[in-house]
Amino acid sequence: MRTTASAGVAAAALLASLLSGPGAAFAASPAPATTPAASATAAAEPSPATTPEPPTPAAPATETAEADADAVDAPTPATDTPASDTPAPATDAATAEPTPEPAAEATAEPRASDEFPGDFSPLASFSTQSFSASNIVSDRHMFTGGELSAVEVQAFLQQQVPTCRDGYTCLKDYRVTTTTIPKSDECQTYQGRPNESAATIISKVGVACGVSEKALLTLIQKESQLVEDDWPVQKQYDQATGFDCPDSGPCNPVYAGFFKQVYWAAWQLENYRIEPDQAQYRVGQTAPVLFFPGKAGDTCNPTSALNLTFRTAATAALYNYTPYQPNAAALAPGDGDACSSFGNLNFWGIYTDWFGYAQVDVDRVSGADRYSGAVAIAKAAYPGTAPVVYVASGQNYPDALSAGPAAAAGGGPLLLTDPASLPQSVADAIRVLAPKRIVVVGGTNSVSDAVKTRLAGLVPGVKVDRLGGASRYATSLLLVKDAFKAGASGAYLATGANFPDALSAGGAAGSKSQPVVLVDGSAGSLDASTTDALRGLGVSSLTIVGGVNSVSTGVENTAKAITPGRVTRASGADRYATSRAVNSAAYTSSDRAFLATGANFPDALAGSAWAGAAKAPLWVVPGTCVPTEVRTSLKPLGVVNVTLLGGPNSLAPAVESLSPC
Repeated sequence: MRTTASAGVAAAALLASLLSGPGAAFAASPAPATTPAASATAAAEPSPATTPEPPTPAAPATETAEADADAVDAPTPATDTPASDTPAPATDAATAEPTPEPAAEATAEPRASDEFPGDFSPLASFSTQSFSASNIVSDRHMFTGGELSAVEVQAFLQQQVPTCRDGYTCLKDYRVTTTTIPKSDECQTYQGRPNESAATIISKVGVACGVSEKALLTLIQKESQLVEDDWPVQKQYDQATGFDCPDSGPCNPVYAGFFKQVYWAAWQLENYRIEPDQAQYRVGQTAPVLFFPGKAGDTCNPTSALNLTFRTAATAALYNYTPYQPNAAALAPGDGDACSSFGNLNFWGIYTDWFGYAQVDVDRVSGADRYSGAVAIAKAAYPGTAPVVYVASGQNYPDALSAGPAAAAGGGPLLLTDPASLPQSVADAIRVLAPKRIVVVGGTNSVSDAVKTRLAGLVPGVKVDRLGGASRYATSLLLVKDAFKAGASGAYLATGANFPDALSAGGAAGSKSQPVVLVDGSAGSLDASTTDALRGLGVSSLTIVGGVNSVSTGVENTAKAITPGRVTRASGADRYATSRAVNSAAYTSSDRAFLATGANFPDALAGSAWAGAAKAPLWVVPGTCVPTEVRTSLKPLGVVNVTLLGGPNSLAPAVESLSPC
């Protein structure tokens, strides 16, 4: 429910401009006495700041515009009418006015007026383990209008309720004539039209006010349950977003109606964003938020437990709109207790269920192939220049597994090349990066002399060095000795026989300025060259990556002789579990994370250098889902941005929505 305070100066100015301008949406007469009411909770401690109010709209005028060109469902006109608990009437496609139809079948149970509970009941059973009261939704997920077109919104509504009960108009079929609302600081002009579908209204409002259609759909479901209801009553349309529906009394009838509810809710959310000083809560602020209507210090609202620091403007906006946070009972399984409120928890749970984590922004960095993909990663990590660039084979992984942490230590990216010829996209990227040094990883079988020669001609004065040994293990040691000349506090030991363990370790090692050293995991002990190299680094701890089938107990015992009492093993039942174990041990906090497929090496290889430099975890995951343990790690780490490395063939859209395995 939306709680409000008295009208402010900004709103008065907006109202005056709307009333005086040509084609004003509202009658040029004094605002009616019925104005948005102040909530009983508005006086809760601390006292809220004055919140600007939207102008009071008049009843929709008759429009003469052409029919809705964006219509995506059969015409079923309706009108915004006063709230009631009667069925939303089914409509006749042949007329422009609602045609009453028989009520729902006798087998349908009567509907109580409080059937849609809004803020004080859980709307679904979902895990709250990843919920954070201070970071409910990201700014991107709230304030990105145009995320869904009218066609996409309609398809979504149809998916939620394929068939409506006889005698009722569900949201997928709902239509209403809308009015034109001129441009304001919050929203662009909304061009009213006759017979607009709910999907079109949601889409147009989202674009006009810069509020995500996904967020609007979530808000509608949170407040009125219209999105998933197959037998809605008129009252649900009239109070669709809970706008100006205070806890202390009935909703303001001036704002009754689906269009007005959606538009003014979006207007209000955007107003909270652009006028934060006029709102009670704002991003970065630490302030008390009640658990339940009342005041700080009462039975339901112990003062010591109320403070929140709002991490996003969108989260602050939600608390201005619905000023309660869930208490411990609300977050536990069940229906909460007498002091529980669920409004903002319901918003988070609905959004997360439909669209992925509300509080986590997910982006994707990819290219047309592995080479352009590595270039895209390099550009994202180093948008300017870089002192060094590492170049490794994109056809095979052994030589390059130690290169990610080495590149991170040098402050540059890791690019991939075809062994025989340098891709043009890679050459162009190196020219832009303008490094003083290029490190070619591996011998001539990995990266040919022809490629090395071309690299030398890309940047005037650049030094090109090849680091390649007789084996993958020798190459690993050359990379480590070159990049960590000043030594390292520790090192990661990973098998050179496969790539997943070493790639998971690459980001973690890079973030700690430690190398990944490849070992023959099947051997009975560490060889002398590796032992000498580790002693030369001066390491005081070693982390073995993978189980005993990857790195033997014999190798572990040799490692213990180098750093007595400081050898740990990070391992799991499979490559994904090992990746989780590595990152769990390496990170206690990070605002971002990376995901790459564990089925192939190029994306994670190039990404390991970026993850190391960003000091952020890189998890290898299946290509079609995100393990639950990874999802639940995001909240305690404080992750608010997840970057997918690779295209949809590597990481499917389900990974982009962080869908669980």
